Amino acid sequence: MSITDDGEYGQKQIDFLELIWGKGFLSPGGTTEVDLVVDGLDLSGLHILDIGCGCGGAVFHLIKQHGAASAIGIDIEPLVIARATQLTKEYDLTDKARFEVVTPGKLPFPDQHFDMVFSKDAFLHIPDKETLMADIARVLKPNGIIAASDWMRLDDNPPSQVMQDYIAAEGLDMHMCSLDRYSKALTNAGFANIKRQDRNAWYLDLAEQEWQSMTTEPMRSQVVACIGEAEANETSNIWRQMIGVLEIGEHRPGHFRATKQS
Repeated sequence: MSITDDGEYGQKQIDFLELIWGKGFLSPGGTTEVDLVVDGLDLSGLHILDIGCGCGGAVFHLIKQHGAASAIGIDIEPLVIARATQLTKEYDLTDKARFEVVTPGKLPFPDQHFDMVFSKDAFLHIPDKETLMADIARVLKPNGIIAASDWMRLDDNPPSQVMQDYIAAEGLDMHMCSLDRYSKALTNAGFANIKRQDRNAWYLDLAEQEWQSMTTEPMRSQVVACIGEAEANETSNIWRQMIGVLEIGEHRPGHFRATKQS
């Protein structure tokens, strides 16, 4: 959002988003949403890559609550990796969790290296979904799993003016696409057993609750203390714009999961 003060995710933005979405998280739903993304999967003993890991909240949860043997989180933003590394020490998970700053492009890992690739609301920042899915397939072992949530759009037509205005207000690189495009990209990359879920209704309801919380006490004072009054007002306006594109159905968060064919 416009409170960015260094890169796309500066310290003020990190502090604000953790205040709204929970310790270690830079996107909505927290551990409950992570649980839904991996619902029904046995992660015991798996080695996991989290793409766009942010401050590490999902990595910690996958290890502590789902039994993953280890996880590497990668992100292009140095400040979020610094925060994730700090939390790794706080949670005493330095033997199982590792975080790395990467540059955009090919994943810096060998072929067939991970049992699962996870991502929570990060792929929207990557324009080329097809190349991304192919590279994920490359680093996954045979029968490896991709399980992800992302912010998406209803279709792949040019965005409406309302949607364009919202994206401009956010001030982030946002390349949202449809679930259909993800499905095609997964199929072309050699994935099967594709499962998908639309989460528009869920986040429309939650976003309304978030806006109510951040604009009333006691949260309002905490937000102002975190980012200042002017930016608190601007951010609440951006939230209303986001709610608007959720209401018309153009902004459609969702989940998808698939298995790499052996």
